[in-house]
Amino acid sequence: MTRRTARPAGRRSGWQAAFAAATVATMLAACGGGEDAEAGSGGGGGASGGGELQPVTFLNILPLESLTFTPELVADACGYFEEQGLDVTFETTQGSAQAIQTVIAGSALITRVGDMETMLAIGERDAPLVNVGQIFKTGTIRFVSAESDPLESPEDIEGRLMGTPSEGGTSEIILKLAAASAGIAPEDVQTQVVGLAPGVFDLVTSGRIGGYIVSLDTAVALEQQQPEAVVYAPSEDVESGGQVYITSQEQADDPEKQEQLRAYLAAIREAVLFVAEDEANDFAETIECLSDYGIPTLEDPEVARGALTQYVESWTAAGEEEIARTVPEQWQTVYDEMSGSGFVPEGLDPAEWYTNDFAPAP
Repeated sequence: MTRRTARPAGRRSGWQAAFAAATVATMLAACGGGEDAEAGSGGGGGASGGGELQPVTFLNILPLESLTFTPELVADACGYFEEQGLDVTFETTQGSAQAIQTVIAGSALITRVGDMETMLAIGERDAPLVNVGQIFKTGTIRFVSAESDPLESPEDIEGRLMGTPSEGGTSEIILKLAAASAGIAPEDVQTQVVGLAPGVFDLVTSGRIGGYIVSLDTAVALEQQQPEAVVYAPSEDVESGGQVYITSQEQADDPEKQEQLRAYLAAIREAVLFVAEDEANDFAETIECLSDYGIPTLEDPEVARGALTQYVESWTAAGEEEIARTVPEQWQTVYDEMSGSGFVPEGLDPAEWYTNDFAPAP
């Protein structure tokens, strides 16, 4: 495999004005927020055929200052979007609900949300959306508990009060799906909103809650900083919890937008391959590419490397040939889990909700 080297592009510093979308209706409960960032790549080529760069808006449902957006940020900072002829702008929304509605309205080309949220939007609410590619093949949500009362399997959820970052949304759904895999009814799962503050682990050690739900970045940091912490990955027992790229059905049917989608996903694949190959170098070039984005996790190199290693495992879990592509069997399994637990109706065909036509060829 040819070694990919970083191609620093002209990075535009400073966060831009807040994204105005106050009139957007809410479809799904989700957490998010933050400020907007515009990131443009400089030069031609790729999808634009060597001409002017094509403007594309990506909606990030959480602030960009997280390693979860490594594929996007590396594609921007290291020039992969530019090579595909794209000038990509990042805009932060107030969670996935707003991102979904903004994409449906055609005000942005693409966003990245959970596979479960996508299933809910299409299967339960008949939203005109299309999954055009899956980036995370395994979930990056983790359950944290303490050694004194460890949560190490779905069976351990029974009778346990679990802290969640917000009411409803991805974290609560994956908790209930994991519980369902052990025969625990979703309505019997006990939850309490505890937010994402650093001191939440104290609620566990004091016995006020039996565990809580965090992102992969936070889980890696806790393992380094809290010897008593026990981290469980629900992806060990359920297929749900991955993340997919979605666009509106109208944009997926538009020939011009189709080329932009192909270019976007091609750039993402190149960025993922770059990061995966950089693992042998302790992610030195990747971290350099990300250095201008103010990502707190990068302040601890050991935590950053640990998180990036697990992200690479998720992006490439189905093999390099399936990077940014939806695996049909996995997509069907997610639907089976969601419908079997009552989150979406049974008897639907989830194969109608995705396409690999715009994803890089295997």
